[in-house]
Amino acid sequence: MSAKPAKSGFVLKILVVLAILAIAVVVALYGFRPVALVAPVQRGKAVDVVSGSVVVHAEKDVQELKSELGGRVVWIDPRQLGEPFRKDEAVVKLDSSDLERAKKQAADNYARELERRKIRLRNDSSLETAKELLAAAKQQFDRGEMPPLQWKEAQRRYAQVETDLVLADFDMKQAQIDFEKSQAEFQRQIDKMTVRAPMDCVMRAVFVAPGALIGAGTKVGEFFSNERVVIAKIGEEDIARVKVGQRARVRLLNVGDTLFDAEVTTILPFADADTQRYSVYLKVKAETAQLMPFSTGEASITVGERENAPLIPRRALFNDKGRENTVLLVRNGVVEKRQLSIGYRALNYAEVTDKLNEGELVIVDGIDQFREGQRVRVEQQ
Repeated sequence: MSAKPAKSGFVLKILVVLAILAIAVVVALYGFRPVALVAPVQRGKAVDVVSGSVVVHAEKDVQELKSELGGRVVWIDPRQLGEPFRKDEAVVKLDSSDLERAKKQAADNYARELERRKIRLRNDSSLETAKELLAAAKQQFDRGEMPPLQWKEAQRRYAQVETDLVLADFDMKQAQIDFEKSQAEFQRQIDKMTVRAPMDCVMRAVFVAPGALIGAGTKVGEFFSNERVVIAKIGEEDIARVKVGQRARVRLLNVGDTLFDAEVTTILPFADADTQRYSVYLKVKAETAQLMPFSTGEASITVGERENAPLIPRRALFNDKGRENTVLLVRNGVVEKRQLSIGYRALNYAEVTDKLNEGELVIVDGIDQFREGQRVRVEQQ
């Protein structure tokens, strides 16, 4: 009787051990399943977009900075290339000492001549003498002691003295005007000896160094305007859906995944002869420093919207041997392949019009590593 319970206890232990081993095997097998990164089908705003490549231009692209006059370079702004300049800030200075000396010499000469004329005018008694002679002649004429012709001659002599004085005063005023013009011209030439930024800009290159002797019209540097022009290239099959005022999103390669809001401002009515793509100008909401000239990227222009639509990430879609819009979904831990009907396509999401239900899981990463019927573990992004 005692051997039977002992035997039953032994069998029970064996069964427990086997159960534990079975559970361990199941857990181990599950643990060895590959992990699939998935995203659920969820509802949101479906957006229809037209995509195109983007290039950022500085207004008029690279522009030349030239010196109007020749001379010896004495100073260059020490700022590094690529740093901003405000309009009229000095970039390069030429030696203006000769012009400044000539300007001062002209001012000294004028001051001396002006003083000489003032002294001459103070000591000039010709008008008083002419008045006295005219008064004496009039008395003689009134007494009948001077013929009419002599009286007229006396009047003419007095008038000539007055005219000479008026002309002398006019000459002084004209000399002052000429002097001021001369000084202004000297100053204009001196100002031209400083090459300034013609607008708010960024210097791209400087081609001269202190001590260099340059001629008039020499190119001393190159610059980019701070004004930016962003142009998207759109295919002829999509351009009819693009309108001025539509919203857009822009992604540039040099700033990573940052998305910039934008708006369509201009659509050129003709296509590029070689590519048959149309130029669409965008006003992008971004800092000037973020819109580097000649940087490239992608633009998505919103041409339609639908609310409360089922959406999946666009990266879940792939082409399966010619069958477009195919996805891998995971149901009960098993991978299934399914071809979908897609509605609106945005930059990151696509609208699903059938064959998927809200909440179902689609694989969004490493799609080529999975096959239909494979058992996987899931991890939601």
